[in-house]
Order: sequence, then structure tokens, then C-alpha cells
Amino acid sequence: MKLDHLEGYDDYYDNEQPLEFCSDRKTIHYNGIKVVLNKLPYLKNPVSNEIFFTTPAVHIINEYISEANSNGKSEITINQFGRFNRGKLPIGENTEFKYSASEHFFIPGLIRDIPSNGYLTPVYFNENVLVRYEHAPGYRVSSKTDSFGVIHINENFTIPYGRNKSGNVIMWLGDIVKLDNKETLYLYSENIEPQYDLHSDFYDNQILNKWL
Repeated sequence: MKLDHLEGYDDYYDNEQPLEFCSDRKTIHYNGIKVVLNKLPYLKNPVSNEIFFTTPAVHIINEYISEANSNGKSEITINQFGRFNRGKLPIGENTEFKYSASEHFFIPGLIRDIPSNGYLTPVYFNENVLVRYEHAPGYRVSSKTDSFGVIHINENFTIPYGRNKSGNVIMWLGDIVKLDNKETLYLYSENIEPQYDLHSDFYDNQILNKWL
């Protein structure tokens, strides 16, 4: 795929179409350089198959191209997926939650400060994680929509949550690291691998400030 220009696209939608988070191998030709994207995240419209690069991805590509031009290279391979997923984000250093730093850096709207501490990083859970909060004493769940709600813990602590199209429950890493050990242990038991799908009313409300 040949690109005439490369500009950061910082929207999780293409008009009204939700974009998919992808890291499949892709080859592009830009500025006279063959660029092999080996796990560099990008967004894709599943209907048109058009791909979009967020500002962090564009910055990385341009850095590699600049270095290639300086060294007289005509082809480069970029693999940043592993780099971003190694280690822990600052806000999650003392926890064992499963999450993907790549989601934080490459899904639009999640970076609020530079350098980022990773507060708005999606953490995914089994859909039955809410059963405890719906029925156990001291907890309450208020559902705003089918894919967005709030967990109330002892009436003095709240955690917003979402559901993606697969039914997985999503919470922000920065919210759940504030919980005490008892609550954290429960969430560990329901924590699943990153799903790379944040689309929900939860995202629209929390990131796009949409009134639901």
C-alpha cells in the first residue's frame, strides 16, 4: 500500500463506524521507503478495510524513516508491539492485573498527560464479575445503558465500567488500583487477557464525554 501522506488519526470511529484495533503485519510504501509494520498497532475500518494510524504510530514511523534515510536504507521493519507491552505502566507497578499498554497508547483518547502514567488503560474481566457487586451486601450496581454502568462499593467508592460487544466487562486500571486487597483479589480471579476492543457506551461517555 502506497501512502502519499501520513497524518495522525486520533478518532476511534470513521464517521459512525467503530474502528478495530489491529496489529497484523502490514507493508506500506512511504517517502521512498518500504515500511514493514510487524506488530505496530493501527486502526482499521472493518467495512471498507481502510487503515488509520494514530499520532503515536505516525511519530514512530517517521522516526524510523528518518533514520533509514540517514543510513541510505530503502526498507525498514518496525516492531513496537512487544516494546509497549513489556513491563508495567507506572500506575500499575504494584498490581498483577493483565492489561495491554499498547491499548493505552494506540487507542485514541486514553493519553491525557505526557509522560502518561497509564490511568486510562482498559482492564478486562469475565462478564459474571458483576454478580458479586449486584447481589453481595455492601455493593450496588447502577446500569446507565447496556454497555455502561457504575459499581458502588460501600456507598463511598465508585468504579465506572463498560461492556464491549463480546460481553467482557471493562474497567480503568487507574480506578481499580485504588481498591483494597480484598477487592483486588476478587478482581484478579475474574481478570482476563486484553481483548483490544473498548467500543461501548463506557468509552463514549468516559472519553468522548457523550451524555447517555
